Amino acid sequence: MKASLPVIASTSSEVPALSKAPRKRRSMGRWRAFSFILVYCAAIAHILHWQFNGKTLAPLELSEIMYTLELGIITAGFIFMLSLVIGTCFFGRFFCGWACHILALQELCAWILRKLHIRRTPIRSRLLLCVPPLTAFYMFGLPQVVRAWESRSMPTFHFRTDAEGWASMTTTHFWRNLPSVPIIVLTFFVCGFVIVYLLGSRSFCTYVCPFGAVFNLADRFAPGKIRASDNCQQCGTCTSLCESGIRVHDEVRQYGMIVNPACLKDLDCVKGCPNHVLSYGVATPALWKSSRGGGRFGLPYGFSLKEEFLMATACLVTMFCLRGLYSRIPFLLSVASGGIMGYMTVIGWRLITNSHVMLSVYRLKNSGRISRGGVVFSGLYSLAIVVLIHSGYVRYHEYNGLRMARALEFVSPVENRPSVANSALEHLVKANNWGIFSNERVQRSMLNTLMYLERFDEAEPVALALLQIRPDEIDLNMRFAQVLAGQNRSAEAARQFERVILGADPDDKRAKSTVASACFALGTIRTEQGNFSEATALFGRTIKLEPAWAQAHAAYGSALAELGRLEGAVTSLQQAVKLAPNLIQVQYNLGTILSFLGRYEEAVPSLEKALSEATDDADLCNNLGFVLAKLGQWDRARYYLERAIELAPEHAGAHYNLAMLFYSIGENAQSQIHAREAARLDPRYAR
Repeated sequence: MKASLPVIASTSSEVPALSKAPRKRRSMGRWRAFSFILVYCAAIAHILHWQFNGKTLAPLELSEIMYTLELGIITAGFIFMLSLVIGTCFFGRFFCGWACHILALQELCAWILRKLHIRRTPIRSRLLLCVPPLTAFYMFGLPQVVRAWESRSMPTFHFRTDAEGWASMTTTHFWRNLPSVPIIVLTFFVCGFVIVYLLGSRSFCTYVCPFGAVFNLADRFAPGKIRASDNCQQCGTCTSLCESGIRVHDEVRQYGMIVNPACLKDLDCVKGCPNHVLSYGVATPALWKSSRGGGRFGLPYGFSLKEEFLMATACLVTMFCLRGLYSRIPFLLSVASGGIMGYMTVIGWRLITNSHVMLSVYRLKNSGRISRGGVVFSGLYSLAIVVLIHSGYVRYHEYNGLRMARALEFVSPVENRPSVANSALEHLVKANNWGIFSNERVQRSMLNTLMYLERFDEAEPVALALLQIRPDEIDLNMRFAQVLAGQNRSAEAARQFERVILGADPDDKRAKSTVASACFALGTIRTEQGNFSEATALFGRTIKLEPAWAQAHAAYGSALAELGRLEGAVTSLQQAVKLAPNLIQVQYNLGTILSFLGRYEEAVPSLEKALSEATDDADLCNNLGFVLAKLGQWDRARYYLERAIELAPEHAGAHYNLAMLFYSIGENAQSQIHAREAARLDPRYAR
């Protein structure tokens, strides 16, 4: 292993004289700790306000900038992020140093490790430095590149409310974009203790944070800088105090100020300078001066190019295996885990190839012999590899199953959809069976896919398992009702649909379509049971909730017709065909009822429209022929009635109508032939 170079006082040939009497280290740590405590107190107060009030300011989540750039939704998080970037362009990275809760966590963990006398040495990796700008581009830039590639226009920026699915400023869904409490605890542990111990203080900021990359860029244009007067003694105290790993004394000697954009403006160097030559003030923006200062750290990197490549590969593999795993692992946690696993992979490789190996300040291998610490590390690393392989297998099936299920409705031609659904289901089942933790998102996709394939018996246990997790969710209860209906368990399905209707929040606009579907489904069951009065009421409520639903108007009209309310039935059926002219059965019913009411001229267009789509329907031909005969259009009527007999030679009604037509035009012989045939086929026509 390459030994870490000590922090030296100067890169010049002259070594500054150090004071003989030890000085007490001074920093702004207590003031920053107070600032961080205020940040966490504000967060707790925010949560408590939501708990007691039910509605509060939307979370100031910086990642919500993605929703603004992709969907045009202006959120509180986007406004907060924009204000921070603008502030950084003027004053520098004060937010990172004084108000970032992740930095506070890292500082706390570093302090605890010091108190426990657990020593650590920060790493210096050139490739891991590329992670923050790459993650920032992935989150914020790549979607815009894809948008341009697909020739999609930019979204219209707008505000939203909870009723529209994603509130901009105030919300009742505080955790809408936040992970669960266990994941928050895991994130704090990994991005705090683990990453600080293995990679060094503020390593999350250095090697992971995409927002830090944005602030890094903005800081280059900021006139607010930490400057030095001309009488700097180059004692190196400022460098030893800098937790960000900046060679402060070298930069102030070369530029008269700190030009490195990694400076978080924590002011420890200002407070700790024994000669009081450092101060915060206005200076010319540094721009890209730091690129001429020996790299990010001002010291040689700690890994060979081969090791850097190995680290980057392990980092990427870990990210792909963990990101979104069980629909729980957030992106930044997977990135942090990738950096940790990359470094551990390099140490594991050194254990195999090198005679002397160090992990931080601890010796794992000496003169070719693995120490006890090396054995412990090997065991932990092997366990991590096993977990990663298992996670990768589960994640592979999760990703493919969810992707296929999501794209199912877009598969063309339609004939290929069942095979795609079966493939998606195969992946989803493997992900569900092999997963250590349940994945609600996978189970929901399993349920939807099974219902698409009409495998309702298999869908039922999946629906019940989801209902155990979220028993009051209206959409899940609706799905379960549909599963019961698919198994022809009408009585149970009806009770479940009633539960959906009665359990819905009347003020929840998002539940409106679900309640409408439940009313429609329950109305259909009541129609099958012959309870047309209740069916009519249910279809009427459906129309109130979804006025543009053509099938609801059609069902309402049919139920009214069964009750003998024909004029109301005609009105509803006419509205249905106005919304959806190609509903053949509705056109048929409308034409039939109009002809029954003697409104023959109005009936003709509906029957003709229905017949244009169902050309081989004998009943349609018979009805249209009857109506045309009533209108005196003998030739056309004869054509359709003879067509009906051609399609169905034993159609008694067509024979009777044709007999009446021939009688009306004086062709008695033909009339008698068809009259006798009608009487033979149906005794009702014998008279």
